[in-house]
Amino acid sequence: MRVFATCLPSSWQIRIGIMVLAVCAMHVVSAQAQFFPPFGGLGNFVGGVRIDADGVLRTATLEEQHQQLEQLRQNVVAPVGPLAEAAPMRLISLKKIQEAVLHSAKTEQPLSEDMLFLGGLTRVEYVFLYPERQDIVIAGPAEPWTVGPAGSMVGAKTGRPIVYLEDLLTAFRYVSNARQGGVSVSIDPTEQGVVQLQQMISRIGSNANPAQLVPMLAEAFGPQKVTLQGIPAESHMARVLLAADYRMKLYGMNLAEAPVKGLPSYLDMIRNRTSASTQLQSRWWMACDYDAVAHSRNRLAWRISGPGIKTLTEQEVYDSAGAVKQTGKVDAAAKKWADNFTAKLDELSTKDTVFGDLRNVMDLCVIAALIEAQNLESLAACDLSAILGDASKTETPKLAAPQSLDPQISLVQGVQGVLVSASGGVMIESWQVATNTTEDDRVAQAYAKASDWTTESWYQ
Repeated sequence: MRVFATCLPSSWQIRIGIMVLAVCAMHVVSAQAQFFPPFGGLGNFVGGVRIDADGVLRTATLEEQHQQLEQLRQNVVAPVGPLAEAAPMRLISLKKIQEAVLHSAKTEQPLSEDMLFLGGLTRVEYVFLYPERQDIVIAGPAEPWTVGPAGSMVGAKTGRPIVYLEDLLTAFRYVSNARQGGVSVSIDPTEQGVVQLQQMISRIGSNANPAQLVPMLAEAFGPQKVTLQGIPAESHMARVLLAADYRMKLYGMNLAEAPVKGLPSYLDMIRNRTSASTQLQSRWWMACDYDAVAHSRNRLAWRISGPGIKTLTEQEVYDSAGAVKQTGKVDAAAKKWADNFTAKLDELSTKDTVFGDLRNVMDLCVIAALIEAQNLESLAACDLSAILGDASKTETPKLAAPQSLDPQISLVQGVQGVLVSASGGVMIESWQVATNTTEDDRVAQAYAKASDWTTESWYQ
């Protein structure tokens, strides 16, 4: 998310936040991988937003949310047996996951709901290697799943989003892309749009009507561009990145009230500023925030830890041609909002589950990069080539790629100036996390507790 400021005539006493809405993916049932059954539009409902008939992303109405949730609840079956109970550490065999995916694709039979939701994992914390079984296992806390209030699958006990097999397969298949430049999404204004907006503002008279100003600025600013790197634009993972950025904008630009206490909008925080720069703007983006990856001495056990996500900011400047350049500087108010948003992300992830979904996606990208960067396949004598890396041919449901962007405007009483939220993004630099490692004996202790695999199932 970027905010750039320019001045209105002195008689104006408003701040205007222009919020860019990404047109995300519509669910395309005909393009679904056959082993992913359509759960009543599960892939069509991320971050509490909908795609209307014109392909424009917007927040779903209460009636639409109710209808969608009822459909999901009719299609999603509650877990039974061991999966109906919470577990502090559930083990998931990647070898058996691969076998099941290949068998499902061959027979054209859908995978079980249990596997699609990875046994109810709410976070991936460990990677364990078992050379004697030629297997790599991921592990983390798990609980029975249910349909959350925003349409995500969440743990029935904590409300934390469930990890999806669909996102694991995307992270694994495109791990080489992550090595080359990371996984990212960015929403930016066009240079032409910036110039047109500046020209429009310079022509605004002191007696302009706010009701007329809103559509004038929106039209001048024009369509925005979405840049996606490292994963397919039609993937569920891409939808999560875009939806998370969208929700961050809503809270930052005072277009929605945060569902947690102590998270005011950025516009509220700068309400009493006496001036606004005509060129400088602040940009916010969400990035990985992990500790060094811990491993046992024999390198058979690995643990990822840390908050997972942090929010960063930097000032940028637009020139007269609308081109943007980084300054390397940070605005104090922008940093305060970014730090506050970061501090609230864990709490926010159960209230607005798209941020929990984003953290799960980041975990999976780190796990994929870790297996590749540390050569864990070879160490475990485990061949995951059917789901990991460029050779993988596994397909996941395809969603329509982002098409265009629409600006929305909020008016906030305050001091002179215009604030425009023009862009934003998410950056997942999983390879950097996976190559920052440290030895820790405590990881071996966790491995010892988990090593007694007593079942032929794909989970324990």
